[in-house]
Amino acid sequence: MTKTLLSLVFSVAIIPASWAQSTFILRNSTWQDFTIDVVQSGEALVPATEYALINDTVLGWWLEEPVPVFQANRTSATVAAGDVAQFDVRLMGAVDTLVLHMQLTGLAEGGTSMSFALSGPGVATPYSDSPDFQEYTTTLAGKNVIIKFKPDNDDATQQRNVFFTIHDMPIYEIDAADFANPNVMNAMFYNIQMIPFGLTGMAQANDRGDLLPGQISPYQDVVVFEEVFDDSPREDDLEPAMLAAGFTYKTEILNPSPGIIPIPWNGGVIIFSRWPIEMEADYDFELCGQASQDCLANKGIKYARINKLGKLYHIFGTHMDAGGQPDDILAKQTQMGEMRAFIDAQNIPDGEPVIFGGDFNVSPIHGMNLYFAMLDSINPYIPHPIGYHNSTFDGDFGKIIDNAWGDKAHLVATTSTNEVITMRSLEPVLWQLGAFSDHRCALSRFEFPDITMSGAGDQVRCPGEDIQFEMESDIDVTYQWVKDGQELNGETSSVLSLNNATETQSGQYSCMVSYDVLYGDVDDSLTHIFYPNGPDLVSSTFEYNFGTTTIDEVLCQVGVQEVSPVAFEIYPNPTSGMFSLRLTDAARIGSVEVFNMVGKRVLQQTINGSTTMLDLSNTAAGMYSVRLSANGYVHQERMAVVR
Repeated sequence: MTKTLLSLVFSVAIIPASWAQSTFILRNSTWQDFTIDVVQSGEALVPATEYALINDTVLGWWLEEPVPVFQANRTSATVAAGDVAQFDVRLMGAVDTLVLHMQLTGLAEGGTSMSFALSGPGVATPYSDSPDFQEYTTTLAGKNVIIKFKPDNDDATQQRNVFFTIHDMPIYEIDAADFANPNVMNAMFYNIQMIPFGLTGMAQANDRGDLLPGQISPYQDVVVFEEVFDDSPREDDLEPAMLAAGFTYKTEILNPSPGIIPIPWNGGVIIFSRWPIEMEADYDFELCGQASQDCLANKGIKYARINKLGKLYHIFGTHMDAGGQPDDILAKQTQMGEMRAFIDAQNIPDGEPVIFGGDFNVSPIHGMNLYFAMLDSINPYIPHPIGYHNSTFDGDFGKIIDNAWGDKAHLVATTSTNEVITMRSLEPVLWQLGAFSDHRCALSRFEFPDITMSGAGDQVRCPGEDIQFEMESDIDVTYQWVKDGQELNGETSSVLSLNNATETQSGQYSCMVSYDVLYGDVDDSLTHIFYPNGPDLVSSTFEYNFGTTTIDEVLCQVGVQEVSPVAFEIYPNPTSGMFSLRLTDAARIGSVEVFNMVGKRVLQQTINGSTTMLDLSNTAAGMYSVRLSANGYVHQERMAVVR
């Protein structure tokens, strides 16, 4: 949901400082806006000068702090001993109305006692003056909500206030089908402000670290936290709570602090995942802003390669320079280029998705063209912005500095969103603080095309055979088949067939797959901010390599065309260089050869035993074919080398 920013409308009533008064205070932790009025009833009708509607509008998830909405004079002479004055403070949403009731009863010694109650769809509580928490669950506008309230003192001075929270439950939802779909990635990026030594920022870091994971959807794939500088709440609270919430895998903190004295601090970025993290890497930014004190931390970029149900995702989290002084601006501009270079340095296959995000400290409404500089430097595609219109609670429309974006140079999502949401707590220990951070959270969903290949792998075939390579996609794409780097004229279907194959057709085969995605074509209030130049047509072309096919009369006669009885396994696969080859049957003598994707042999070694160690540390990253020859048979497997 996208909202325009509305101003709070204040009542014209002036509240005398001499009043003993009670106030109803509201924290609206729902997606609904409420308009508010007050209606009197009871034996005593109090003049309008004795009470005030302080705010007649409270927007959904707007303010970091709760909003006072109604106040009444507790010493009003118009409420005689034994008489009752009742105020119904009506919160009117789009569909339903919730009523907060204040009842004042005149006392013989002067002034009034106060009790309070709640009514609305599915809930009607008796009047009470209990000091304890009261909590009720109901439905407003079709959404499950929790309403929790509590007075703030014992009312000895007739100045007791009641604090109400209306809370969406859950705060957000993810479809369970997404979790079972390898082509969908739900990634959260959240600056949770944990700063050591109590220098600045929010209190209760340990409590926040302990309770935040319980608010995260059970179907959330990945969470990237930023500004987790303080080691104690991270290690003692956040990490155990994330593990308990089902995030079995995590990276180390970005750029760990050196030595016993943690100055500069670590980079504050850590990645949690419900899926295996196969590798991770850090990058330390070259520049930092002295004016913003960013040099106190080793800010940079954290990378994790995550395997979700067999599909690899490359997640990059960052927290860029925070200030606005010249040295901060220079640092930001440098960091944009460093992000691009660091992604490129991972040598990620272009057919695999790359998602990067975090606290960019640059928004679409930022001055000095920093947003456009970021687009030029990093070359992202921008998911459709939804949710709240500001990620820092300061109210500026479009100031969204917390984002999740995709990389145009890699597999492009057919649909994606960046939703700004607010995470808050109802727990008593965080009752006054409420929020988990001074930032809102960037909640992203990326859905990628399901493009598969069959018939891939290096192979030796006999002349005269029929050979077939096939691509399959769940979206409309175009195909162009390629042999030895040259496009094959007219071969633009999803299938390439070599019927009655000849030796001249030996070579390396691949398929170029192309599709277009239009971003920024949705007409809403944030679109023109993130896409100031109009919609962005992202054209994607990726090469799917089928390996080398050798058509040879002599080689095919030694059994290569048959399923080889000489089975083996390679581990780890992918590898960074060193790997093991383990035979799984009785054959123990033979040789192994490794070929790159253009058919050049890069390694040859004799094997004599069940397990052999091999070293490709000096080869380039990429796909390789491992060919085992033993007992007159040949068996081949593919292997990836990553850096």
